[in-house]
Amino acid sequence: MSKFYQLFFTALQLLMVGVMLHWLLVAIYELPKMSTYWLVLLALPAYFYRQKLASLYRYLMKHKGAVMVAVILFQLAMLLSAELLIRRDAAVVFKGAFRFISDQSISNYLTRNPNNLALFLYERWFYALFGDAALWILQALNMLYTDLTAVILYKGMKRYKSQASADAVYSLYLALLGFSPYFYSMYTDIWPLPLIAGQIFLIFALLEKYQERSKTRNLSLVLGVVSAIAYVIRPTTMILLMAYFILLFFKGNWKKALLILGCFSLAFAPVYAAQSYLKNTQQEVQILEGDGLAKGPLLFINLGLTFIGHDQEDMKEGLLQYIEPSERENYNNGMFATENVKKEIKRRLEDYSVPSFLSHLSYKHSLTVAEGTLGWLYRAADKEKTPYISPLYEHTKHQSFARFIRTYFLDIDKQEYDYYKLIKQLVWIVMSLGLVFATLKYHGSDQLNFLLLAVFGGLLFLLIFEGGKTRYLIQFLPQILLLASLGLTELRPTLGPRKERK
Repeated sequence: MSKFYQLFFTALQLLMVGVMLHWLLVAIYELPKMSTYWLVLLALPAYFYRQKLASLYRYLMKHKGAVMVAVILFQLAMLLSAELLIRRDAAVVFKGAFRFISDQSISNYLTRNPNNLALFLYERWFYALFGDAALWILQALNMLYTDLTAVILYKGMKRYKSQASADAVYSLYLALLGFSPYFYSMYTDIWPLPLIAGQIFLIFALLEKYQERSKTRNLSLVLGVVSAIAYVIRPTTMILLMAYFILLFFKGNWKKALLILGCFSLAFAPVYAAQSYLKNTQQEVQILEGDGLAKGPLLFINLGLTFIGHDQEDMKEGLLQYIEPSERENYNNGMFATENVKKEIKRRLEDYSVPSFLSHLSYKHSLTVAEGTLGWLYRAADKEKTPYISPLYEHTKHQSFARFIRTYFLDIDKQEYDYYKLIKQLVWIVMSLGLVFATLKYHGSDQLNFLLLAVFGGLLFLLIFEGGKTRYLIQFLPQILLLASLGLTELRPTLGPRKERK
């Protein structure tokens, strides 16, 4: 191991200690906004009966199949009881794909938001095959993507680390995302999760020492194919690959690095090119051509410079000042032109002082890591701009069980939702504590350093680009939870020798 490699990752580890401590403090700070009474009511029995709780945890981990059945039943209950099924951008894409809105409307939307074209084509393909029934097929697939990821994380962690860390990641993932209604929201957050988990363990395999050349080649080819598919769905999946190749660069094993990069590129390029060709030649929706019509990468840096990191109205107001007043009400007015965006980025940076910019970054990061509910924002349907109401709602709106589910698990405006939110936040705090433990000491493990760099890369991305929503962490949740599970099991600091009972 080179001195430069050790120096770099020691510095990264020290930086991440501060970041993770801030994460933990923010997670704890969110608790007073909930019910202090219920927190005390849960905390006291948990402390006095901690041994029994540990026994219960071990029992559940011996019956993981039953836990997964409970997750699936919970998800079905959410799906069948929901009123508002899809909201905001995801609803626009879905309505366009299922022809609930005009071709002109979805054309205008996707011209402005080309990053959602892959999701549109995916949903339109299922609609063309199955008609309106495609909605439930897509929902079943989302459940599969969500729950399959838990299995991949568990199996991979058991293979490469330990049974304890595998149990921990399985528990954390299911508690946060399995027992959650997020799967039915139809965002692209859920869709790539099993691919991301697969990427991580393919990289874990490549990081093993004394590997046969043929195995390295085959793993690199598979990683290229998986990564090409994942990239089309969610470009941020490249952060994992960047973390891996940065690690290879610092290790200085150039022969192995060139072999991996060459094989990876050979597999990635044709798959990505084929998908790009299909997107560029598709005839399902017209994408208008013109300068400033589409949101580009620079725009999301500009959006990230709004104080909260995702203030769309502030971002639009800033860009409209470069558009003639007579054109400002025109949807396709060209305000996203690169020249306008660059001017606006420069203006926003000049408006910040050093203290206010640091305050902006701190607040944006706080919003990003705040909530164990992962930023679930479903309210009453009449409060949404583009809601899609579940076709089942007419049959369930008067059923007592469905009303119970909506009140306690789905509608954040209801006071009863706070109980579910509190439980999620406690899990979030445990996970945050695991992240702190994982960064307290430099361990020199390639796999740990890769996870550390991948998590750092994701958080840095959300600081530079659009951020400030906990939902944006879903795309980085596999590496976050793997790191946290290692912190809670293998890397937890010892607090001193235990005293023997007399």
